[in-house]
Formats: sequence, C-alpha cells, structure tokens
Amino acid sequence: MKDKIELKIISIDGKIIEDSVDEIYFDIPLSGVTGILPNRTPFAALLHIGIFYTKSNNQVKYYCISGGTLEFKNKKALILADTIEEQSELDKERILERKRIAEEKLKLCTNENDETYENALFSLKKAINRLKLLK
Repeated sequence: MKDKIELKIISIDGKIIEDSVDEIYFDIPLSGVTGILPNRTPFAALLHIGIFYTKSNNQVKYYCISGGTLEFKNKKALILADTIEEQSELDKERILERKRIAEEKLKLCTNENDETYENALFSLKKAINRLKLLK
C-alpha cells in the first residue's frame, strides 16, 4: 500500500476537512509553489491568500485559502486556515458581487491605514483568488 498523508484542515469558522492524500501543493510567500510527499522531513509554513491542491489516486482537489499555517510531520499535515473552500463550493455570482462591494468600499476610503480599507482590500484579494480557481 502506498504511503499517504493524513490531511486535516480546520478553519476559524469551525469547518473541518479531513482526507488521506498522496501529495499536497501550496504557495508560500517569497518561496513559490511547494509540495509535500509522505516521507518529507518535518515542515512548517505560513500560508497566504491562495490556491492549494491535493493529489490522491490520480485525482486532484483544489481549495481556496485566505491565509493560515501549515504543519507537517510524521505523514500528518495540519492546516489552520482563516477560511477554506473547496472548488465545488464556489458560487461565481456571489463572488463577483463580493468583489464589486469590496471595490466600492476601497473607492470610498481616504486612508490606507483605516480598518475599513484593510478589510475591503482583504475581501477583494479573497474574491480575486476564488475567481482564479473558477477559470
């Protein structure tokens, strides 16, 4: 039997995803796309808004993540995520509406240090990331 990685993802809102996978690929700030195979040495990383995917039995699953941490050791990967969505959960119309709202809020902001600006920018980045996965 082929070695597997036991993947567990927990988001701030309580969503939990568990899977047994062959490979995990994700984007690390300043490093680029990195992969994990079952026998990799222990590893930890900060994750930013991006797309990551898993491979298992020649099937690929894609996810959107809005930041978090990843820890890997002993063939177990734990991701603590701000938010996580599987590709199949994405609703293009809802995402486009959220993108439009975030852009409108950004236009109204006069101070880039304002919390409203930061929240709108974060929402816009998440929407753009989700739309990339739908293409």
